[in-house]
Amino acid sequence: MTIFIFGFGQVSKELAKNLSKEKNQDFKIVSRNTENFLNYEFLKINFFKENKLNFSDSTLISTIPPNEKCEDFILKNIPKLNLKSFSRIIYISSTSVYQSGDVNELTNPEPATKLGIRRLSIEKQWQEINKKTVIIRSGGIYSKSNNIITKFLKGDHKIIFKKNHFTNRIHIEDLVGIILKIIKAKNINGIINATDSFFVNTFELINKLSKEFSLPKPKKINYDDKSINQNIRSFYQISKKVYSIRLSNDLGYKFIYPRIDKFLNSLLEKELNT
Repeated sequence: MTIFIFGFGQVSKELAKNLSKEKNQDFKIVSRNTENFLNYEFLKINFFKENKLNFSDSTLISTIPPNEKCEDFILKNIPKLNLKSFSRIIYISSTSVYQSGDVNELTNPEPATKLGIRRLSIEKQWQEINKKTVIIRSGGIYSKSNNIITKFLKGDHKIIFKKNHFTNRIHIEDLVGIILKIIKAKNINGIINATDSFFVNTFELINKLSKEFSLPKPKKINYDDKSINQNIRSFYQISKKVYSIRLSNDLGYKFIYPRIDKFLNSLLEKELNT
C-alpha cells in the first residue's frame, strides 16, 4: 500500500518521520515544497491530473486546510475520478466545526465562525468523494518547540483571556499516533475527534506556571481587545469542550501526553535547569 501525504506542514513532517521507520512502508509527499528533507520523495499536484490513474491500493491523507474562498486545494486540482479511485481517504479537519458546550462525535456540528463553516463544508465534500472517508477533527496542536508557553519564554507575556474559555488541544505525537492507528485499522471510517479531553483555561494555566517557576507575571489581554487579530478573536468567541468516544472505544488509543499542564511542567523543569 502506498500512502500519499498532501501538504508538508508540521503534521506531515512528523507523520513522514514515523512512516519512514516502518519497514516496507511506501509513502510519498505531495507538495510545492522542493527542499531535500530526509530524502523523502516529493510529487507535484500535476501528477494526479493524468487520466486513468488507479489508486485502489493507496491511501490519501490530506493535511491542507481550505483557503478563505472555502476551496480545498486537492478537490480543486485533482479530477474526482482519480480521487474516487483511492481505497482510503483521511482528512485532517479541526474542532472549529463545533458549537459551544460539551460535544463529541455524535454531536451534529453547527459552526458559528467562518473558519468552522469552511471546515464543515470541505468535510462534506470529502465524504461525498468516498463514504468511508475518515475525518479527524483535531484540537489545537502543540509540541516541544511550539506550545502556549513558547512565546512567553521569549519575552511576550501578553496572554489572551476570556472567562470560562477552554482550549481543545492535542500533542503532535498523539495526533500522528492516532493517524497511524487509523491507517492500520482498515475498518475505521467516519468522524474521530483528536483531542486529549483535558480542559484548562490558557491564562490560568500560564499564571499558575509562572508562580511555580518564578516566571514574569502574565499580562492579561481581553479576547475582544481591538489590537487582537480578527481570526484570533473569532477563536475565542466559542467556548466548547470536545470529547472523543471513539479514540478509546474504536481505536484503543492511549495518549502519550494526556495533560498539557504536566507536559509544560516537565518542559519548564528541563528548560530552567539547563
